[in-house]
Order: sequence, then C-alpha cells, then structure tokens
Amino acid sequence: MSIKTIKAEITELKARIWRHRQYLAHTQKQLAAIYRATPARAHRSRTQLRTLRAAIDRDSRRLEGLNQALITAIDSQQSPQIKELLTRRYINDQPFAEIAAAMGYDLRWVYRLHARGLAAPSQSRHLKPSADHATLKANREGRYTDGSNY
Repeated sequence: MSIKTIKAEITELKARIWRHRQYLAHTQKQLAAIYRATPARAHRSRTQLRTLRAAIDRDSRRLEGLNQALITAIDSQQSPQIKELLTRRYINDQPFAEIAAAMGYDLRWVYRLHARGLAAPSQSRHLKPSADHATLKANREGRYTDGSNY
C-alpha cells in the first residue's frame, strides 16, 4: 500500500470515528430523555450505543494499524531528507510551503523530493507494471506494442 493511500485511509477513518462519536453523544442524550418513556425505545437506543462503540473500537484499531504502516513506509526510505519531508507531510500534516521553509529548500525541490519518496523502490517493489505502462514505454521508444518500429 502506498504512503498516499495509507494517508487517505487514515483521514477517512478519523472522519468516520468523529462522526460515530458525534452520533454516540446524540444517542446518549436521546437515551437519557426517553429512558423513562418506553422500554422498547430505550432498548433500541442501548443497542445503537453498543453498535456505535463497537464501530469506534474497530475503526480505532484499524487507525492504529494504518498509522504504524505509514511510519514503517516512511522509515523504509533511504534518504534522510525524504524521510523528514514525508514525516512532516504525512505525520505532521504540514503544507508543502511550510515544509520548504522549515527545511530550507525551494518549493519545487520539495515537490521533487516528495515525488521521489512516493516512487521509491520500497513502495513499488511489489507492484508489477501494467499493460498501460508497457504501452507507454513502447511509445517512448518509438515502437508499437507488438515490437515493430514506427
């Protein structure tokens, strides 16, 4: 899994956990208000609370695993500059301009280092090139995909 994919999933999980917690607080308030009204409604609310707590626990465990995977992926980088850049970007959520200023680099150089870090062999060694990649490579070399030249 790539660093960007892991970070996107982390962001999605954080949002989901926040929504679940908001809904949990709402349901708890609702339960307190209707607890004396009817036992059936109170039972449904308690069931919702258990379900929400289980979802929050499940998502929290997944979030911890993804954070660890992100740290491992960043630590597997060879260059200390790329490690620092990726840590600032994906762990500390700093914007590229702030990273460039803190590291003393030009913004374009930070973008290039970022691209190098995402394209590092440690990230793509398990991926096989697609047919589209082979087509693009053949086109760059002035050949058709069947091997004949233009």
